[in-house]
Amino acid sequence: MEKLTIQLKNIQQNFGAKEVLAIDELSVYENDRIGIIGGNGEGKSTLLKIIHGDLKLEGEIQREVAFNYYPQIAEVDELFNIDALDWALMSQFDVPKINLQTLSGGESSKFWLAQILSVYQMGLLLDEPTTHLDRESVKKLVEELRYYYGTLLFVSHDRYFLNQLADKIWEIQDGKVVEYEGDYDSYKEQKEQEHIKNERDKENYLQEKRRLETAIAKKKEQAEKASKVSNKKKQQSIRPDRLSSSKQKDTVQKSMQKSAKSMESRLSQLQEVRTETKEQEIHFPTPKSVEIHNKYPIRGENLQLTAGDKVLLKQTDFQFALNKKIAIVGENGSGKTTLLDAIVNDREGVVLSPKVAFSFYQQMDYKLYGEERMLTFLMKRTEYPEKLVRSLLNNLGFAQLEISKPLSALSGGEATKLAIALLFVRPSNVLILDEPTNFIDIKTIEALEKLIASYEGTVLFTSHDPYFVEKLADEVYEMKNKQLQLMS
Repeated sequence: MEKLTIQLKNIQQNFGAKEVLAIDELSVYENDRIGIIGGNGEGKSTLLKIIHGDLKLEGEIQREVAFNYYPQIAEVDELFNIDALDWALMSQFDVPKINLQTLSGGESSKFWLAQILSVYQMGLLLDEPTTHLDRESVKKLVEELRYYYGTLLFVSHDRYFLNQLADKIWEIQDGKVVEYEGDYDSYKEQKEQEHIKNERDKENYLQEKRRLETAIAKKKEQAEKASKVSNKKKQQSIRPDRLSSSKQKDTVQKSMQKSAKSMESRLSQLQEVRTETKEQEIHFPTPKSVEIHNKYPIRGENLQLTAGDKVLLKQTDFQFALNKKIAIVGENGSGKTTLLDAIVNDREGVVLSPKVAFSFYQQMDYKLYGEERMLTFLMKRTEYPEKLVRSLLNNLGFAQLEISKPLSALSGGEATKLAIALLFVRPSNVLILDEPTNFIDIKTIEALEKLIASYEGTVLFTSHDPYFVEKLADEVYEMKNKQLQLMS
């Protein structure tokens, strides 16, 4: 029999007037490995905080084991416990033995994870543990967690991480938690089956609705004709032997009216089936103002990059072809962001076509202010027609009513998606994206993949997400040993 580790009952969590979570009952058992997914702001981090006991709430929570907790945002000194630290794990994660305050984002994440994993508990809660980690570090974390024997719950938008570790998926949407058996790929298959069934149910609903509406209209028409005939007969001189015939016609009319009302009742009781709004296909034609024909619009000639005293690239040559999707990968601190910055700012050693027009997405690009409406904000910055801009926002998950929101009213997730929309509507022939999948939910990542695939120009991007790279990249360059190497 499975051993219970935690049970939630009648959980209600509100922030102001907004209902974040409403859970009737949810149980977790020993050795469960549960990946938690959902849109930005849906309550994933809130759920982990509830389980850890950091929030007061309405409802019951039964904990049978203690949980270690890795929060999404924390300072090094909040977590630091030098006596408990597993130095072998620190070495495995390649965390340098330097002043803690000088650690990079990726090094800080690895330090926090090493500290959490140094102390064993029967329960482990991880909130976006792969953020800032390079691909090798993610693989090392996966291997470490494979040997963790206890209850693991983790929030993640990293599909590789979910597939490697999850045996259940919890999807949070509209305050509800739905459980799916298997890893992320299994979840996607189940969602696709749900979508197919939903489409079939909707078609059946529409067919029955049309059938009833047609039958009701026909019965009412027949009843109306019977009524006219009956009234006409009543106005005529009717012999006694024809009186019964007139009454029979009245009875037929009432029967038809009763039948129509019965069908109207069935029509009103039909359960309407709603399906998700279908994404509109987007084609980004290159604006005339930024057309480019140079076969290699971006080249490096004897490029040398440094960060302080550290050499990142040493006398490197490269050429990036027109209209290619090019991924730049490498370990934390290898210089990927520095290279993108050098290209955008046309540093010494970078050779750009005179007609190159960049649109650049950086982390933290979501800081937008003011009362201007979303659609107005974008239309002022584009040559594309409004119909295409509306389709773009639709693909990023904005309903038509939401696109009139002022910038100041946007949540962090909404502002991030608007920054992605801005990237695509600016007149450009080269997109530059620096770790675009950080801090956005899986649905937005998948929407971004479709938008990049539809873009006709050249795309340069860095990413630690192997699924993102595999799906999009025509060419992959690795920054390693102070060189930029094309991977086979």
